[in-house]
Amino acid sequence: MKSCRAFDIVPVLAAVSVLAALSPLRAAEKETAVDVRTNITYYSGEGADKYRHRLDLYLPKGQRDVPVMMFVHGGGFTVGIKDQYGFMGQVFAARGIATAVISYRLSPKTTYPGHVQDVARAFAWVHAHIAEYGGRPDKIFVAGHSAGATLIALLGADPAYLKDVGESLDHVAGVIPISGSFTASARSGMFQGSMPIDPEVLRNASAIAHVAGQHPPFLILYGDRDAPRTGEDASQMTKALKAAGTPADVHEIADHAHMDMVTGMTSPDDAGLRFVLEFIRRN
Repeated sequence: MKSCRAFDIVPVLAAVSVLAALSPLRAAEKETAVDVRTNITYYSGEGADKYRHRLDLYLPKGQRDVPVMMFVHGGGFTVGIKDQYGFMGQVFAARGIATAVISYRLSPKTTYPGHVQDVARAFAWVHAHIAEYGGRPDKIFVAGHSAGATLIALLGADPAYLKDVGESLDHVAGVIPISGSFTASARSGMFQGSMPIDPEVLRNASAIAHVAGQHPPFLILYGDRDAPRTGEDASQMTKALKAAGTPADVHEIADHAHMDMVTGMTSPDDAGLRFVLEFIRRN
């Protein structure tokens, strides 16, 4: 199967910055005020990056024991930073969901599996500390868009990444890949250089190759005007998860191109937003 390569086509950070400038949500749409904590270091061990190993927290002000979402940005594994996706934290925190928006190391500073290892490190920090900020450590969802969706799908499919940081898939309440890929491409920004990629490396970097037995529930979203093959890849991943006995839903969102899948969530009427909120409520 060819990769949908959704994460290879996101030179659109200017559009994201515009949406970030428009957040927080319009006052009439807010359900609660949002408390923001920025630039929290989630990893300070060997090889730590003082800029990339950071996250921002968006918290429903005055609320305790709330569900949690960790959001991982896209950008083809080569661009992007948490600061450009603050609008996602605002959207979900305003609806009572504590949200951690993370950064991670990018290519060429790192290569596979460095990106997903950082996502695992961020999750370990969230699980260990989110109760201090009012979140429930037993109800943490991981979500991501484009390249970020590919990373959180890998995290949810292959238990090795969380095991390496002393964590477990048992602590993941659900996985929400948005416009991602589940089959790695040799042309992906995950890899570096012009040398051919070993087929075993490509297999290990493909979330679908690790589906076996029980995984956390998955909610897979993509747009009807998304990147080529995104829908087909999403359908194949959903089928594999269900065949393994894992609850999995997939939804195509009408009138949504690749970036619309996240920027559209600033609208309270967005179908993708409604699917995510319902998924968090029931899991």
